[in-house]
Amino acid sequence: MADGIEMDEFLQKWLKKVKKISTDLTPKEQEKITAAGGKVFKEKLTQMTRQKHYSNHNDKKYGHAADHISIMNSDVDGDHNGAVTVGWDNHYHAMNMMRLNDGYKGYTADHFVTNLVQDSGISNEVLRAESEAYQQLLDKNGGDD
Repeated sequence: MADGIEMDEFLQKWLKKVKKISTDLTPKEQEKITAAGGKVFKEKLTQMTRQKHYSNHNDKKYGHAADHISIMNSDVDGDHNGAVTVGWDNHYHAMNMMRLNDGYKGYTADHFVTNLVQDSGISNEVLRAESEAYQQLLDKNGGDD
């Protein structure tokens, strides 16, 4: 019967450890994971914006939209819940890129952001980066038990 008690203790410790490094992640830890994916998406969005909508116009106040993409360690409402947001860091660029993506009366939409979000290859790269960040967190928090 002693083996059963030892096994029960082992399983309880193991379950507690698994829970700690999987479901009990703090929003700060979740942000570290999603930020890794956000960096990948930011690179792809910057490339696509340069490719589709970069001009020679020299706007001294706002610059080019492709040069003003950032990662925010919160959701779009500013809540720190583990999500990150990738997008343009000022209202001027965000509105212009929305019009180019969605179209409007004077311009046919090209859906460059929508297509980027829905691209399975890019989604896989984002997930791979997040997986690597998660694995690093597991290695750091999980120990060598």
